[in-house]
Amino acid sequence: RYQVVDDFYDGLAYTLAALAYDKAPPLRVHPLDLPTALPRNPLPEPDLDSAVRQEIILQGGMMGGGKLAGVGGMMGMSGMMGMNMKGMTMPGMNGTPAWAINGVSMTGDGHAGMAPHFTLRRGVTCHLTIRNETAWWHPMHVHGFSLLMLSRNGSPVPHRQWQDTVLLAPKDTVECAFVADNPGDWMLHRHVADHQMAGLMTVFRVT
Repeated sequence: RYQVVDDFYDGLAYTLAALAYDKAPPLRVHPLDLPTALPRNPLPEPDLDSAVRQEIILQGGMMGGGKLAGVGGMMGMSGMMGMNMKGMTMPGMNGTPAWAINGVSMTGDGHAGMAPHFTLRRGVTCHLTIRNETAWWHPMHVHGFSLLMLSRNGSPVPHRQWQDTVLLAPKDTVECAFVADNPGDWMLHRHVADHQMAGLMTVFRVT
């Protein structure tokens, strides 16, 4: 028996499959007449030389006067825990904004007709930088596209894999790219509902 283990991420190893084998005659005399390699992913390859650059900055903290009063996520929240909370509510409770993308909080289930954060012409390559300025981990999910991962904190990623969700550690910066070949308004948000509905959500448009 042989255990197939995915230990790519430190401390998050898990068993993918358990293989069992012995010396008995094979079930088939000859292998199936099928190609051994999987077909290449049909996603269009980004043209990084002519890419349009966009940046998403994740921010978190208390809101005051309609503006982000502080950033830092968990640090900001833990600081609040030591304050006299009489007459106050924690950010994110009752639909109040606690998080922002580039200074804008899109709360609840979003707003119909909200202006897109940026607009891309159909067919162009977008080089997207996502910068986490908070002290929280954020799995950021994009609708309508898969992202080609380029770098994390200035270092090239080892496999240049395609993802539709990117996990950012506190203070992480990731760079990725995609071809804007799918027209429409598309959401980009944190893939944890309470933080998404408290502000970590935005929309971009492909025309």
